[in-house]
Amino acid sequence: MRAQRAVGVTPASLRARAARSPLCRLLPGTPWGREWLVTLAHPRALAMRVAVPLALAVPLVAGGAPTFWAAMLLTVLVAMVGAVGSAMTLARARASGHLVRLAVAPGPPWRPVGEWVLASAAVDAVQLLPALAVTVAGGGAGPAAIAALALTVGSTLLAANVLGCALALLAGGAAEVLLDVAVVLAPLLFLGGLFTGVPRQGWRLVAARLDPFSHLHSSLIAALGGERTFSAAEDAAAALGWAALALVLLVPLGGAMLRRR
Repeated sequence: MRAQRAVGVTPASLRARAARSPLCRLLPGTPWGREWLVTLAHPRALAMRVAVPLALAVPLVAGGAPTFWAAMLLTVLVAMVGAVGSAMTLARARASGHLVRLAVAPGPPWRPVGEWVLASAAVDAVQLLPALAVTVAGGGAGPAAIAALALTVGSTLLAANVLGCALALLAGGAAEVLLDVAVVLAPLLFLGGLFTGVPRQGWRLVAARLDPFSHLHSSLIAALGGERTFSAAEDAAAALGWAALALVLLVPLGGAMLRRR
């Protein structure tokens, strides 16, 4: 008892800490369930993660910001949310030894990490949903623009989370992974034409057509009421292609993540 008091831990404080959220006492059976339970067990953190994108979207829409630049800021936000979230989570899990326990679980080695990344992308989508709803409502987007936006947001979040998984595999720790995300995302966003626009010809046009962030930017411009860079069909097709590629890449990345632990 004296040792507990010396570090400020008492039975009463432990009971109070456990009673803050009943979700904290649940034992999820899969990484998918764990990610959702951890998110829902901290409602204050979840509220902040929803409020920050909303605080960015509301002034952009209400203030009538130019659609190109407003869409650029929202695209950068989606990219950062997706890549940083999964990269930090997986880097910390590897450092804490949690991946060691996942490695001995029955089933293919890519499944636990794959579930983790997919759950992270789903949580990111929920986090961004209010801000995207404000964007759609303020821009008066039609059904085609909304459908293309939903596809591009979903595929970009999935691709960004898979990118975060790859960076967590290569990085030396949670602190290093933040720098890696910024270094990798900056040229990808530039090639997508977010800072300078997409040229009408040349290799930059080809690079933009292959860049998932370029198609998200195009869909956000249309949702805000501007003239999109690519057609809605091209944005939707690129989104489906990138989603399929991201799911395929999860197989080798998940296995490599558990082997390296």
